[in-house]
Amino acid sequence: MSVRPFRLHWWYLFFLLPVALYLGARWYIDHRIDQAIASANEGGNQLTVGEYSYGLFPLRLEARQVNFDQERANFSARGRLSTVAVDRLHLFSLFGSDPIEIELLRLHGLDADLRRTGSGNSNDSSSFALELVEVELDSIYLDFTDDVSGREVQLVDLGLSVQSLHFPLRPAEIRSLQLSADSTVYANTTNDLRIVASGIGYGTGSESVAIAALTLRRGSETDIRAEDLVLSGLNAGDLSETVSVDSFSIGSLGGSAQVPATSGNSRDTSQTSPLRVGTIRFPQIDLELSGDFGTASYAGGVTASGLRYRDSLSLERVSVDSDSLSFDNQKGLAVILRQLELQQQGLQFPLAAGELGATELVLPSFTVMLDKQTISGENLNYRSASGEATVENVQVEGDKVNGSTDKLTVAGIDRAAVLGDRPAVLESAVLDGARAAVYRADGGHYEFSVPQITLNDVQVQPPISAGRARLENATFSRYGSDGRKDMQGEGLYVDQRDIPVPFEPEALGEGNVRMRELRLIGSEELPVDYYFSQIAYDSRAALLTMDSLQRQTRVSKAELFERELAKTHMDFSFDDLRMAGIRRDGLLRGEVMHIDSLAASDFRLRVVESLAIEVSGNERPMPVEALRKLGMRIVLNKARFRSTDIAYGVVDSVMDAKTIHFTDGVIVLEDLDTEICRSDSVLAIIDATFEETTPLHAEFRLSRREPGRGYSARGELGTYDLARVNPLMRVAAGAVIEEGVIEKLTYDARMHQDTIRGTLTMLYRDLNVKLVDGGLSWLKNLLSGVVVKDGNSRGEEFRLGEIYHEHQPIRSFFNSYWKGLVSGMKSTALSDIALPEELD
Repeated sequence: MSVRPFRLHWWYLFFLLPVALYLGARWYIDHRIDQAIASANEGGNQLTVGEYSYGLFPLRLEARQVNFDQERANFSARGRLSTVAVDRLHLFSLFGSDPIEIELLRLHGLDADLRRTGSGNSNDSSSFALELVEVELDSIYLDFTDDVSGREVQLVDLGLSVQSLHFPLRPAEIRSLQLSADSTVYANTTNDLRIVASGIGYGTGSESVAIAALTLRRGSETDIRAEDLVLSGLNAGDLSETVSVDSFSIGSLGGSAQVPATSGNSRDTSQTSPLRVGTIRFPQIDLELSGDFGTASYAGGVTASGLRYRDSLSLERVSVDSDSLSFDNQKGLAVILRQLELQQQGLQFPLAAGELGATELVLPSFTVMLDKQTISGENLNYRSASGEATVENVQVEGDKVNGSTDKLTVAGIDRAAVLGDRPAVLESAVLDGARAAVYRADGGHYEFSVPQITLNDVQVQPPISAGRARLENATFSRYGSDGRKDMQGEGLYVDQRDIPVPFEPEALGEGNVRMRELRLIGSEELPVDYYFSQIAYDSRAALLTMDSLQRQTRVSKAELFERELAKTHMDFSFDDLRMAGIRRDGLLRGEVMHIDSLAASDFRLRVVESLAIEVSGNERPMPVEALRKLGMRIVLNKARFRSTDIAYGVVDSVMDAKTIHFTDGVIVLEDLDTEICRSDSVLAIIDATFEETTPLHAEFRLSRREPGRGYSARGELGTYDLARVNPLMRVAAGAVIEEGVIEKLTYDARMHQDTIRGTLTMLYRDLNVKLVDGGLSWLKNLLSGVVVKDGNSRGEEFRLGEIYHEHQPIRSFFNSYWKGLVSGMKSTALSDIALPEELD
């Protein structure tokens, strides 16, 4: 058998073509890699690769011990990389519009500093698409700085494992994700912000993100610290549509923060992905916030469930368990809440009052400071289901008002109306055991004690008002600037409807007021008290009634005069006072006290004057002048006092009282008006029995001109034993009448500029006068038969008396009136040789 020799055909060379192509490709790739490395080392840049390898079938590239220091336009990079591997690049994905597909990308031991140094324009409008089947990052230390925006990101020991990663990013197609980092830092130099997170971990198997510690700092005023952050149950299946989280918790949250001011522009939430969180737990918070709103702090825990957010935020349930919560707006308002417990269902922001769920609130202690007032309370309880709130031991402290109440109960709270736009009305508010002290500008104060105050139909939104207010068995006291009590009221009952706030008299409804007793207490220097008993006022009837009004001197006449506390000891009383036609609006405005009629019975007046005490002091006002000093205008159309009983007496140095009486009297007052007027006057008429035997009639017209000190008087007196008038004669004329009878006396006088002038007609007989004033009284008594005529009943002895008396302003109205009458009696009874010059 013959062997055929091997023959080399030229076409056998085609079998060597793949090998040639392979060797050529490797040479070309080696060349291009070396060329790229060489190019990367130009211009002062550095790039070294310890070793690299690659494969063509499949396409892969791996490099080790890579060091780089690159400065490029707008960008720089420095660092080292232990290993980089790109495995199984799908060759055909490089062509066409499909994403470039790589089976594996792995980076290990990257320690780099990346810096963006400028902003460049990019005209590349192509759509780059990349699909990575698997990505592994390990031991990544990265520092990226953007000099243009002032931002910086640091990653320390980052580890990442992810399957099915696409660019542009499609989170819903990620099948597996594992993330860990020793720490991550974000900083922004433009606002001095720095965020540091450490101990970061995430895995799709556990569907949870954990951060061991997180700190946020902004300048020197914001420093927030959080520990044990856990976000679990992240639903990646619908991440592109809705971010769904089973729970989010922070083990500990604390620090302080300065909240930046907002621009006021609303945020566009149209591109915000919806968010759902099943449970939020912050068990330990100790946080302080500050900003344009003021300062706030919170210590305690918060739990929430069923969070939904996109265009609005809603929560199915919120639980607050606070050790303390405080707020201060730095403008006079501060709030401190302690041990707050809140259970809220169905909460939505922006707040929708009509959709708010059930609320339960327990607050053991709270304090509110507003405009130098401090309000505190204990055991505040509120339940929206019942619409009732209670609070105990409410205390109010301030410069003008101090007070407390044992318990406050508010019922019928319409929460939707209070938080919404429609009028909010509370069914009732009841204060049990209320006490208050109200301080006046002059240093004095009032004290109130009310067993119960009830307010009904309280509107809490402006205009604030109460449909009805009731006080039961209240007491109050008034104290002067020296701390002395000068007023006390007991048994006060008030039932008032329609009370506006701020107070407007015209809008005030009808009301009733009753008081068992009101006492005005005099000082030790003037120990005189006034008692008002069983006062009742009905605004609907415009009627005020009073069982009695009394003036009582706390010391005896002897003690009053011995201590020289006053020259006059005076007590009086009225029974059955009745004021009708009271116009309330002007009175409440402090403008005018208008009364149609005033009636009283059993008017008793007891006056004793000491002759041994000299009068000194300020000017004594006349009646109209005294009423004007009260401040507001007083109008009284008519007043009538019946069953009048007046006693007037004097005592000398041995306290021997001499008294005269006016009984069975009727006093009528008409057209009283304290407003200045040149024409009108006030009319006062007195009809009484003098010394139980003699009828007396007197009429006074009190001038309303300025200054209100003038008046006119006229009247008459029937038959009277003159010896019984000695108490007044001794005061007014310095004389004692031994005997004498007035058959008739009439007078007509007017006082102007503190001088009273007029005429007096007095018919008398058997007059015997003993003069007692002055050192020459013995001579006057010796000549009394010549000086004083013993009678003028005979026509030839009659003389019309002339009234003339210059009144001393430090003395009273009655003093001017009586001394004017005595001057007329003198001019009638004295002979010409003894007549004073002013009466001549």
